[in-house]
Amino acid sequence: MSKVGKIAVGLAVAIICVNSFGAQGRWTEGFGQGNLEYFIDQDGMRLYIGCPTQDGSADSQSSVSLSQLNNNKEVEKFTVDVNGVSYDGPFSADSRAGDNNFISLLENLRKGNAVVKFNGKAIKIPKSNAAKVIPVYGKKFSCNLSM
Repeated sequence: MSKVGKIAVGLAVAIICVNSFGAQGRWTEGFGQGNLEYFIDQDGMRLYIGCPTQDGSADSQSSVSLSQLNNNKEVEKFTVDVNGVSYDGPFSADSRAGDNNFISLLENLRKGNAVVKFNGKAIKIPKSNAAKVIPVYGKKFSCNLSM
C-alpha cells in the first residue's frame, strides 16, 4: 500500500473512532453504514437514536435504544421521561404512532433534560448540546419514517 493509501486508511479509522465514542453527558453525531447516529453516554449507558436514510439504508426504520457501554448489551425495556412526556423504549418509527413518538422524543430531547429509567435504576440525561446535534423535523431531518 502506498504512503497516501496508508494515510487515508489511518484518517478513516481516526474519524470512525471519534464518532464511536461520545463525551460523557454530551450528544454526539456519527455516521455508520448508511445511518446517521445520535447518542449520549451517561453513567455507563448509551441512549442511541438510529436514523437510517434513504441514501444509506432505505428499508430500515429509525429507532431509539439504550445499551450498556461496557458490553454493548441492549436494555430490553426502558422509559425516557422528558418535558412531562414518557416514552417506552426501545421503539422504532415503523408505524404512525412510532413516527410520532420518534419525532416528539427528538424535539423534547432538544429542549430539556431527560431521565431514563430501566431495571430499577434512573439516570439523568442532560440536554447539554442536544439543540445543536439532534436534527429538527422538517429542516435537515432525513431519518426514515413509515409516513
